[in-house]
Amino acid sequence: MTSVEAQHIRELFLHRQPTYRLCEVARLLGMTRGRLEREARADHEDAYRANGRWRFTWRQVAHLGFRQWSLAELHEALGCDAAAVLPPLLALRTITVRLPEYLVRAIEHSAVSNDTTVDDWLHHELVDFASTVVDQMECVAKGFRQAYLFPGD
Repeated sequence: MTSVEAQHIRELFLHRQPTYRLCEVARLLGMTRGRLEREARADHEDAYRANGRWRFTWRQVAHLGFRQWSLAELHEALGCDAAAVLPPLLALRTITVRLPEYLVRAIEHSAVSNDTTVDDWLHHELVDFASTVVDQMECVAKGFRQAYLFPGD
């Protein structure tokens, strides 16, 4: 992550605006206007427009940011401010697991194939798992749903 990306992350999460223009979102996310327009059109174009103009809510921009940056990059850029702007259950915690070699190799291969790290690949895969236990876990760990849905509702 570059220092410019870190500044953009800090700007987005520490200085939230109710709405953003297309050019502001493109700058913050380091995307071309064309790519951003394509992503918005592919998602649900009407949700990104107000009175015929591109308008993005903070949640929409943050959601795009979560696709652009890893949670580790967000924490790195936000530093100690991460605890103030992210749900508590989005705090990162290191764990150690022991897996059979064939699984380790498959995970490493998949991470490389997806041009990501093992940490980010596992995070992505485990988010799918989390979707299956949201209701159960909310009873066990208050704030689970909020962390799972962040930056959405």
